Amino acid sequence: MKFIKKMILLSCICLAFSCETETDSEIEQKVTADLITTLKFDVVIKLIEPRSGQEISASTLPGYAARNLETNEIYYTSQREVDLFESLPTGTYRFDAYDGYFDGASSVIAEVSPAFETEDGWIEVTLNYWSE
Repeated sequence: MKFIKKMILLSCICLAFSCETETDSEIEQKVTADLITTLKFDVVIKLIEPRSGQEISASTLPGYAARNLETNEIYYTSQREVDLFESLPTGTYRFDAYDGYFDGASSVIAEVSPAFETEDGWIEVTLNYWSE
């Protein structure tokens, strides 16, 4: 009888430790996910004329917007620099340009994450420029 009680007690202790390990792992995953979602990046818009490959100044167009596809939140470029999104949270965005009178740029869907950060510390998003 004492043997059975010891086995049951030992089984309960093992079960308790295994449950604790799973909980710690889940907590670590949540903390890692929270850290990734709180990372923020500066995103710079580049305009390229697709036929010639020439870079066009981003200030040619009146402004830009980025919509987070997961949250539908819209971000706008800096008031000081028309081609700069300051502190965009990680995520997938649709980047759009406000069209000028006879010109504009195509939209693009891009991911903002540490994997795409340049050595300068920002992420570059390239839009194809068009003009009539």
